[in-house]
Amino acid sequence: IDSLYIAWKYISFNKVKTATLVACITLISFLPVALELLLNESEKQLMSRAVSTPLVIGAKGSALDLVMNTLYFDDEVPELITMEAANRVMDTELALPIPLYVRFQARGNPIVGTTLDYFDFRGLRISEGRQLAVLGDCVLGARVAESLGLKPGDSLVSS
Repeated sequence: IDSLYIAWKYISFNKVKTATLVACITLISFLPVALELLLNESEKQLMSRAVSTPLVIGAKGSALDLVMNTLYFDDEVPELITMEAANRVMDTELALPIPLYVRFQARGNPIVGTTLDYFDFRGLRISEGRQLAVLGDCVLGARVAESLGLKPGDSLVSS
């Protein structure tokens, strides 16, 4: 009982030190758990789109840059490959190649050049306006259109 009395007196006399020590121990205990939860959520978000894309083909270079550019239209642009490479994949009948050309931006948003097969593959549909018909037509995602204040028929200049 004497040791509990001494401990209580120490705690009551050194309130700031005790509070700091308790805060540090709490932080050390919960930081790994919070970090694990954050990493798991990040992995789930990254994998959600990657799961539906079974194969990515690109030129020699960083595999990470290729995947991030293909799935998330990242700023790091990998080297180009020719349509001949896509046609070779088509000839094998193992996969349907859907080319992506992500080189330019419009007001900070990536411009993705692709074929109409991309819409079917990702399950995308056009809610306003019409399907791509003329060279120069583009489709905006709903969030981009809203943030830029654009609607069907408006013009957009690329960088």
